[in-house]
Amino acid sequence: MSKRPPFLVQIAVDLHHDYFREVALGARHYGYETGRLKFADRWLEHELAEDLGCLVVKRGIQGLIMPVHTMEIYRRVTRMALPVVNVSTRLALPRLSLATRDDMAVGRLAAEHLMACGCREFGFWGLKNRPFSEERLAGFLGKLKEAGFEPSVARASGSGEQKIRKLRNWLARLPRPVGVFAVDDLNALTVIRVVHELGHRVPEDFAVLGAGNESYWGNFERIPLSSVRLPAHDVGYQAAALLDDMLSGTMRGVEVRRLPVTEVIGRQSTDILFTEDEALRRALIFIREHAQENPYVSDVARAAKVSQQVLKRRFRSALGRSVMEEILRVRIDLAKNLAVRTRLPIGEIAERCGFPNAQSFSLRFKQSTGKSPANYRKELGA
Repeated sequence: MSKRPPFLVQIAVDLHHDYFREVALGARHYGYETGRLKFADRWLEHELAEDLGCLVVKRGIQGLIMPVHTMEIYRRVTRMALPVVNVSTRLALPRLSLATRDDMAVGRLAAEHLMACGCREFGFWGLKNRPFSEERLAGFLGKLKEAGFEPSVARASGSGEQKIRKLRNWLARLPRPVGVFAVDDLNALTVIRVVHELGHRVPEDFAVLGAGNESYWGNFERIPLSSVRLPAHDVGYQAAALLDDMLSGTMRGVEVRRLPVTEVIGRQSTDILFTEDEALRRALIFIREHAQENPYVSDVARAAKVSQQVLKRRFRSALGRSVMEEILRVRIDLAKNLAVRTRLPIGEIAERCGFPNAQSFSLRFKQSTGKSPANYRKELGA
């Protein structure tokens, strides 16, 4: 039996954004690796306002991968008799298959990161009527409530100046110091600017965290922005795999694939330890500097100049976790960075992060991220 020719498909995304550039790359890599999809050479991003249906028919496109941001685009694609995979969660569109990231996990990671900075006051700046914003908020709230915290929540609405006025009034009322999670990087930069306009400091008064890890926005301001890294390449790859399944008939109906989110890229906007407790501050600094040495609680207590029992109580009260849990969290974060940014063997990463062997390391890593170190590296990094 002769091998069937690849399906001719098109990616129609906004290439001005890092996220969608990575989505496009991930989708194309699926086609290159499998040989099952061929991508039309001409981009459609500038033609979305025209009759997309006629363009698809004219060029013989068999399937589309695109962010369906508006109801107008949604109506057009649903009228076309071909498979479409949506890569946007701006709207809730149950009739379209979707490849996206786990936005609840984005919120949970944001909460964990800000708590690791020693924050005890929290704020969330989101967007009105955006499903992805509400999911990130739900993850953020859930994680903080587990630790006994209740954040202040505000959502952007109205025109540009109205939004800024609302943000300014909200930020001015927040107790300081405070950790603020903004729903995406652009909104996080707006938070930083308004904080400075109010005469406050980042990160000393406001630790600010975004989401998206857009390279342009991350280094746009004088203070580099910490951000939750989104698995855009994985989203694109899985969108292409989903489209392939739809075209080949192995999948019928509508499917949603949510990719795990596992990493915060820490930069200066959250490079702070919020605590008036000098012993706790010394303990956290010691852990960040020595976690890979696999210290005992007694070592941390000695550095903090308090007893082990006092240290344990203060950790549980301030951070919502034990001393050993914090040590493990910092070691896993180091391992993630080494897995993504180097080509070190897994065994050497285990050794550098203070694990007795690769097997023990892999078990702990998978418990934390849901992936083996090798799969994490394959999907997210080197």
